[in-house]
Parts: sequence; C-alpha cells; structure tokens
Amino acid sequence: MKKLLIGLLAVMTLTFVSCHKDKEEESPTAERTVLIYMAGQNNLTYWSGSSFRYAEEDLKEIRNGVANMGDNHLLVYVSLAKDPDPKHDDHLPYLLHFRKGELRDSIPLDSTMIPSDPATFKTIVQKAFTNYPAKDYGLVLWGHGTGWLFRSDSLASNQSRRRAYGGSNPNRSNQGAGDVWLNIPTMAKILKSQQHMKFIFADCCNMMCAEVAYDLKDVCDYFIGSPAEIPGPGAPYDLIVPSLMEKETFYKSICDKYAEEYYNEVPLAVVKSSEMVSLANATKTILQTMDPPRYYKSTELRNKKLIYYLDYSMYDMNHFLMSYASEAEYNSWKPAFDKAVIYKKFASRWDTMSHVYFQYMDLNETNFGGMSMFVPLDRLQGEENLDIRQTGWYYAAGYDTVGW
Repeated sequence: MKKLLIGLLAVMTLTFVSCHKDKEEESPTAERTVLIYMAGQNNLTYWSGSSFRYAEEDLKEIRNGVANMGDNHLLVYVSLAKDPDPKHDDHLPYLLHFRKGELRDSIPLDSTMIPSDPATFKTIVQKAFTNYPAKDYGLVLWGHGTGWLFRSDSLASNQSRRRAYGGSNPNRSNQGAGDVWLNIPTMAKILKSQQHMKFIFADCCNMMCAEVAYDLKDVCDYFIGSPAEIPGPGAPYDLIVPSLMEKETFYKSICDKYAEEYYNEVPLAVVKSSEMVSLANATKTILQTMDPPRYYKSTELRNKKLIYYLDYSMYDMNHFLMSYASEAEYNSWKPAFDKAVIYKKFASRWDTMSHVYFQYMDLNETNFGGMSMFVPLDRLQGEENLDIRQTGWYYAAGYDTVGW
C-alpha cells in the first residue's frame, strides 16, 4: 500500500496510523463525513509551461488542515494526471481516510477509473458515505467546472450536451481541461440515491448559477460556490478543512476564509436549496412583467454595464433584473432572491482566462448578487440560446413562456 503513495509521501510526509487505533474509544458514527472529490486527470495535476502542481499543493494543505477537524471523517478521492517528474507522479487513484487529525488509511483503487465517469463518481460517493457513517454529510467538488454550459459526455451518451463538471483525460494526460465530463443532472441523480447532504461546495469555476443550484436543490441543504472563474490553486484547504466540519457556521466560514486568502478577489455565494423553487416562481413572475425581447443585443447589455462572469454567457441575476424590471416588480422579486442566496462575498475583480473585461461592468455591492443566470443574446442564436432549453431551470423560471 505504501508503494502506491510514494509520490504523495514525498511531498506530504504523512504518518500512517492503523485504522484500528482507538476503535474502542470512538463512536462508530462521526459528527460529519466530508468527501473531497479530486477530479485531477487534467492540467490541474501539472500545468504545462508554469510547472504548477495544484493538486499536490492542495493535498499538502489538506494534511495541514486535518489537525483541527474534530471527531469527523474526511475522505479524499485522489485521481491525478501523469506528472513529467516521476518523483511527483501518483500513478493510481486512491481514497484517503482521515479522522481526528490522523490519516487512518489509504485505499488503492482501480487504475482504469476515470473521475468524470458517472460510474466512478457513484462508486466513490457510495463508499465514502456508507463505510464512514455520520450524523450529516458534505461533498467538495474539486476540478474543472463550466456551470450550466454544456460539454459532450462520451460516457453518458444518452444524456449528452448537459451541464458539466470534472474534465478528465482517460489516458491521464495533463494537457488541457480534459475530454470527459460528468453531467450535473447525472450527478444529481446519483446523489439522490445516496445520503442527503448538508452541503455541496463547488471548488471549481462558474458553478454558482441558478441552473446548477436548481438541479442540485434536492440533494443538499446548501450549495456553495463562485459564479466566476476561480484561481488555479482553488480553496485554501489548510484553513477551510476545519470550516467544512463546523456545525452551523460552515458556509460562512468557508466563504470568508476563501475570500480572505485571495484578498477578496473571489466572488462567492451560498444558496439555501429549499428556496430555489420559490426563486424560480418569483423569476417566472417578474419575467412576465418585463416583455423581454427574443434576444438581447450584446452592445446594449454592455452599455448598461451589467455584471457578467464568463464571456457574456453568465450574467449576474440580481443586476440583470434590477436593470430591466420596474422598480416595483424588482422589489417584489428581491425577497425571494435574498431567501435563496443567504450569504455572499463581493469581489471587484477576479482571476480570468476568458473574455471578462472589468471596465465594462458596474461592479459594486448593491448590484452584485453572487448568482448568475442565462440571458439570451443575439450573437448566440445557434449555441447557448438553444442549449438552455435542456435545463430544468429554463422551464421552472418560465423562460419558455416569454419566448426565450
């Protein structure tokens, strides 16, 4: 077993502890079980040209963070791409188990497993939440994300062109974001068959959008993430591992420590899942009052300086409706939004590799809502304007009733 972790041991200096230690002194049921799902068969293992090893650095941070994790289970699914330096190459996927600040076990997994394969996701989640029981559960999605925007999923052809997470290269290549993606509706279906979760924290780009939050509303109490692109290193796990285990204040603590690590240059938000249906109903009502055009002109939205998060595909929901609805209708809609988006961290700018130009946005805390929504544009008629019709949010929020 130790041979499988030579690379990890070299960088983390982990001490193995028998998984039977203190068994008689511990309750078989922990307070919380959290799974960090590291879909790293892509350039997050090794970023060519810069030599960044984001997965390796986060594993170091996790090892430091578990010292203050309390009587909880932390599971880390690790599946990485090839590293050009053999000293850093963890060639097999494995599942790490921590409890009370100690590494209790490392479980080797099948080398053919692909993290973005729905079957792999189901296997790992089931193993984590069944074999390590707790009073409640949490999931961290580590990897690439595209929000609601579609990617073809070759391992789920019957549900292709759906929302995507992960981005894996089946050959473990570290080039690019990967060719295989896990659809969000597929993920939701898998999670519905498992333990209901206290939270899902998406540590990946652009996942805090109404479309994804609506899909995941039935599998977790709270959904945490960023509407924008996030920095390559992602969350500061040495700081937030203890936050993941906090009883009530976890979501505030996660957001605060994440934002502080990057000098408040990562926009973040928290959604209370039970309010997503009410938000959809309120959005459907307000859209009916706006008499919106079939397609908005990109230049018009730019002139209004609307906040957007990814190449004009994802607009800030609060800012868009504030700008286009009447004041009375907006004020009628806003309470539903505030009940759904219960916490947020404003950022006046963030890391971006897309076509995001901050000079064209009126970024301030009043306009900022922290959750994006799709707005049909004149220049997207053959792409997102059609793809959005495959989302659950499209119908729940009444996009179809206003001709979108």
